Amino acid sequence: MRNMKLAVFFPGIGYHCDKPLLYYSEKIAKQYQYETIKISYDGLSKDMDEAFADAFSQTEACLAEVVWPQYDDILFVSKSIGTAVASAYAARYQIGCRHIYYTPLERTFAFAPGEGIVFHGTQDPWVQTKIIESKCRENNLPLQIIEEANHSLEIPGDTRQNLRILTAVMEETESYIADTVQYRTLEETEICPELFDRFIRHQCVTRCRRRVDGAWVIVEDPFTDDWTKEDYQTLTGCLKNTVKTGGFVCGTFYRGVLKGFVSVESSLFGKEHHYLDLSSIHVSEDMRGHGIGRELFEKASDWAIQNGADKLYISAHSAVETQAFYQAMGCVEAQMYDRKHVEREPFDCQLEYRLRVK
Repeated sequence: MRNMKLAVFFPGIGYHCDKPLLYYSEKIAKQYQYETIKISYDGLSKDMDEAFADAFSQTEACLAEVVWPQYDDILFVSKSIGTAVASAYAARYQIGCRHIYYTPLERTFAFAPGEGIVFHGTQDPWVQTKIIESKCRENNLPLQIIEEANHSLEIPGDTRQNLRILTAVMEETESYIADTVQYRTLEETEICPELFDRFIRHQCVTRCRRRVDGAWVIVEDPFTDDWTKEDYQTLTGCLKNTVKTGGFVCGTFYRGVLKGFVSVESSLFGKEHHYLDLSSIHVSEDMRGHGIGRELFEKASDWAIQNGADKLYISAHSAVETQAFYQAMGCVEAQMYDRKHVEREPFDCQLEYRLRVK
């Protein structure tokens, strides 16, 4: 039986469904076989309260004949005041749907918005960025911030930059609509503790690989590995520094939420300066076993090759499961142990991965 999918588009005041954000998101939805409904408002008041009430009433009339239970996947795509209408409608009629919120208002969050993704520009005159950040944290909503963009996610007078912004927003939109995993290089400005709000580091370890009397053995060493709030703050600082100093940080996103990341430092080291340090690679507990770690490792390897390395150096967690991953990737014991890594994590296994044959 065919999977029934519906996407409903809620415009803003003066931002109708033929303007860029809604126009292109509708095309993407159709590409993924969604039926579409475009709502339009007529004669809305300039008073925000009256406009909201009238827009909601017109939305009810427009959607009155929709048989919601027949759909397996429902998507609400909304802009500005439409974000409040979409959120309120879903709450009142108990619609199980996913949301794409383009430049929501503070009012939007009064209706306990459901699962979704939020886009906001820092120069939006209708709502402060700090409020959006706070409300998104409260409602567990991933937030995509576009620096210097206004309420239309545009920078006045900069057409080329606006095209780049629109492309980036539509790429995120398509990833969310398609329900696929997305990989992208992270910028320093987007690396913050909130990025990890829904990342699950949790790992139950029972056995570890240890070097005993010159030989590698498996030992029983049960413990639970997790990160505290302070650990995430430290991680944020480290990753920001990696980017700032010319290194590589790549994130994995699913439904707009960070689910994995890898980092490679920029400085070559070793006797012949052939190593680059793969300083971190982690996948959220709820997404392990889907090939994300392998893809991140390969992206890190590609970047290292482009930046002059012959090998990756990995100070690797000694858990048997973690070691099995590195073994599967082709990593072996490092020919040279980096003193700083050994002193920092004495129980780690010092590994290397040859990137190319000389």
